[in-house]
Amino acid sequence: MRTTTLESCHSIWVFDEERSRYRRVLKGIEISDQPVTTEWRSFHRLLLDEDSESFTVVLNEEGSRMIRSWRHADDCRQCMAQHTSQVSLADVQRAVSAASR
Repeated sequence: MRTTTLESCHSIWVFDEERSRYRRVLKGIEISDQPVTTEWRSFHRLLLDEDSESFTVVLNEEGSRMIRSWRHADDCRQCMAQHTSQVSLADVQRAVSAASR
């Protein structure tokens, strides 16, 4: 699976580009010591704004349904640099693999 992973203030977004689907791993929320993930959802394309930390998930071919979010940064203007929980890459991979079955 070829993936793109983006970190926002409250989630880690995992995009499975081969299957045109994405899911989020929620930061700071665990059940039985496992990160909580959303279900896989389809998307049409991912747009990264090179001039800012924003990204847009275009959900349908017409472009009429979109989700816009921002990548978290050390000096984050979106969450005022409040520290959010960290999730390791291994935890993200486990969460994605377990939920893919």
